[in-house]
Amino acid sequence: MDPGIIFFLLIIAIIVGALLLGYVQQKNAKRTAEELLKKIEIRENTLILPRRMMLVKGRLTLRGYWSSSGRSRSYHVDRKFTGRSEFEGEKIELKPERFTLIMGKDEEALIDVPAYLITEPEFKDILIVPIIPSYDFEIGKGSLEVSKDMEFAHARIELNEWGFSGKLYTTVQKCRGARIELKTKKPKVVEKLAETRESTEFRKEFLREKLVIICHRKATDPRHFAQLLGRKVFIEGHGEYTLELTLDVPFGKDVHDSTILRVEPSEGIPEGTIRAEVVV
Repeated sequence: MDPGIIFFLLIIAIIVGALLLGYVQQKNAKRTAEELLKKIEIRENTLILPRRMMLVKGRLTLRGYWSSSGRSRSYHVDRKFTGRSEFEGEKIELKPERFTLIMGKDEEALIDVPAYLITEPEFKDILIVPIIPSYDFEIGKGSLEVSKDMEFAHARIELNEWGFSGKLYTTVQKCRGARIELKTKKPKVVEKLAETRESTEFRKEFLREKLVIICHRKATDPRHFAQLLGRKVFIEGHGEYTLELTLDVPFGKDVHDSTILRVEPSEGIPEGTIRAEVVV
């Protein structure tokens, strides 16, 4: 047989083997996570483990992105758990901590969350991720303005407990209209809040639901957070974001005005029940 054909078949076999291995690993990880989910209990803001266990408290960071080489295109996930302290216990107190959940249309994603790694053999590499939303908002300026010749747009912004809201006023003839968007830098994600040729209201309410996520240190896919949140594009949690107003100018350079929105955790624990889900 031609050596080139043998080499080609070998490459195909390696790719298929890697895909099968990844599938089996993810399937086993999901099954173990589901077993733990059945055994935990949540009482108000406390998670009760099946028994006394050794845990490592730290943070989980997932970065997902597509890459291409030649004719193939594949999705890559960089996973990192950073442990900070080890302890033995049978319960976890659920309280607000910094978290970030970001994903764009191209599925480039950043998930940065607090996590408890179980070191017991029965649940090896399983992570418990509590997301308890609580926010403190700060904005650089409360209004944005853009203009081109005699056409303009103006946005007024007001902060509230769960995000912000506002009104967008637009006066245009030749311009296509105005839009206001929430943006992140890394990854580059845009969440459109409003677009109009007249006037409209807009709002951004950050995640309010309390969550406990059971996932896996080596197999969790950040794209599955889209299923959890019910949206393909999302900017949620704490960090520094850009709120940008744009006047859409045809056959010319668009006009922009922007401000920085800073979101930090606050101490208050929101009311409501906690939803527990497996995300692998």
